[in-house]
Amino acid sequence: MKLVKCIQWSVLVLFVGLLLVPSGSDLAVLNAQEEKKTEQQKEDEVLDLEEAEKQAAKPTSDVGYTKEEYDAFQKALNNPDLKLRAEELMQFAKDKPESKLREHALNAVPAVMAELYQAKDMASLAPVAESYLELKPGDEAALGVATEAFYTNKDYAKATKYGEAFYEKKPSPELAQLLAHSFDQLKNDGKFANYAEKALGNMSPQDAFFYSAKLSYYYANRKDIGRAATHCQKMMSAYGDGEPPPGYTADKWNQEKARSYAIIGRNYYERKQFANAVSAFNNSLKYYRQNDEAYYYMGMSYWSANDPTNALKSFAKSYSLNKAYAKTARDKMETLYKALNNGSVEGIDRILRAAAAEMR
Repeated sequence: MKLVKCIQWSVLVLFVGLLLVPSGSDLAVLNAQEEKKTEQQKEDEVLDLEEAEKQAAKPTSDVGYTKEEYDAFQKALNNPDLKLRAEELMQFAKDKPESKLREHALNAVPAVMAELYQAKDMASLAPVAESYLELKPGDEAALGVATEAFYTNKDYAKATKYGEAFYEKKPSPELAQLLAHSFDQLKNDGKFANYAEKALGNMSPQDAFFYSAKLSYYYANRKDIGRAATHCQKMMSAYGDGEPPPGYTADKWNQEKARSYAIIGRNYYERKQFANAVSAFNNSLKYYRQNDEAYYYMGMSYWSANDPTNALKSFAKSYSLNKAYAKTARDKMETLYKALNNGSVEGIDRILRAAAAEMR
């Protein structure tokens, strides 16, 4: 079952940029997220570009940069190609680590990222954001746009790399959903389950359905019946006996209901809620009469609830299906029958024949 086919991810892929990438072309875009400064400090650090050319004629020690550095900075800043502009500004920052213009070059890059985001040029935005993070590790805004850009480009390995770092700084159900889907695409079931659980909190049962379905299989395969049952119950509350979920045929949905109610029944049995267990197993058998496991645990539930007659019938039906639980069901049946008949199994064949006839 492919989760991506059933969820409108186009709504999710916008959230990072919409929340974290403001518009505008000034050089100070997003810089406020790196550190808090007083208004006076900001004014002191603003570069007067009109004076810069005059200042460049002074000794480097006076202004902090040479005319050649200023010309290179201006050339990069005025490059009409957004991707090349960002690359040249960052290259300037790498090549001129001592220049007073270095921080201004770096501070100009977020504005370029904002323009690339608004232009929906995710192919260019992804490497720009990644390069910026090499120079500004942990920058929250850059992590956000890198996550979305790589996710949009279906580079799920890098989407998760930056997305997990972003989640540590700014956790949200929406980001958890993006990470869950990305890890699902990478076949990383453990990480998928971790983030899917985080994503479910604010989702309706129907919106959460495909996560619940996948999580129910994940936990069932790990014999964590309690958690598997929780997600099976969420699935049933989302659709139940109504129309099948998107992507399901009626037959496939019946199979899913049989499986889910059997897991719910097993959970009730393990919690010693035997009446609820019998009810859940009966629901399972409505959709799949050949479920030997459901009959077996129904027999165990009846036995535990001091109803030996129905327990024997259930064990006999499980045995008659000649599947995985046949031997275990026959052993339990004989043990119970002997306890009721002074150690004798005489007459047990009548119960087995009746069960086999009923299952035809």
